[in-house]
Amino acid sequence: MPVDYRYHIGSLVAIFLALLLGILIGIGLAPNPQDLDQVVAGLKAEYQKVSQSNDAERKSKEAELREADALSKETVAAVIAGRLAGKRVAMVVDHDFGRDTLPDTLRATLKQAGASVVSTTVVTKDFVTLPVAVKQKVVQQLGVYPPPGVHFRTVIAEAIAQDLARGRADQILGLQSSGLVKSAADSNYAVRPDAVLMVGGAASPDEIAAERIDLPLVRKLTELGVRSVGVEGKGAAISVVPLYKAAGISTVDNADTAAGRLAIVLVLAGVSGHYGVKETADSFLPAIPATVQR
Repeated sequence: MPVDYRYHIGSLVAIFLALLLGILIGIGLAPNPQDLDQVVAGLKAEYQKVSQSNDAERKSKEAELREADALSKETVAAVIAGRLAGKRVAMVVDHDFGRDTLPDTLRATLKQAGASVVSTTVVTKDFVTLPVAVKQKVVQQLGVYPPPGVHFRTVIAEAIAQDLARGRADQILGLQSSGLVKSAADSNYAVRPDAVLMVGGAASPDEIAAERIDLPLVRKLTELGVRSVGVEGKGAAISVVPLYKAAGISTVDNADTAAGRLAIVLVLAGVSGHYGVKETADSFLPAIPATVQR
């Protein structure tokens, strides 16, 4: 059957005409360069307007946050003033916080509330990891020999609790010279505290040994009649509050906030419970007494 080239030529011509028509229509509908420039300029102006509006709103929100923060600080300062007057508080920090200012902030809060911070004892990394050489040094210097089935760290933690509860520093100073603990320069271990504030919560499991250090210390303090309160920062990656709670002591899980510091003062003043923002908390804040009990 002969090929009809006229059919193919006609098809190609039709396709070409359709493409040409589309191009002509497109050119006719497209704006001229001046109109396009105006559209682009309008879009830029609208973007700048929205951006300026958002920037103004952001600055306004930042100013409101600064005002709210200042108000919360002033309010907390007014509420806690004098609530711990005459109270003697010792702080035990269960690991070296490094650049974190939480321990210093808590010390300032306690003093602002009228408490006397009689001592601050910080657990060092060597206490947590307990290298063999350090362990041998402690055994030689202090004669610490744990009984069968009792961990070495537990014996040391209980020794610290005994010193705190009895108003002495026999073991603590020895542990300090061995590098297992550090003490604040103004620590006075000869004064028996009314309460011990345990400061925990770490960024990684390598920084703390709460089951071997915190718990034995808290339990021994309780046994010797000294009240303990366990606290940590809101953003602590490793929470020790469940362990403190299991040990039967009151807790605050947002100690790095104004509300958390207020809760700590109220708990040290005599309130019991578990406060903060985590699942372990029973409520956000304790009930705030209307007047300071003197």
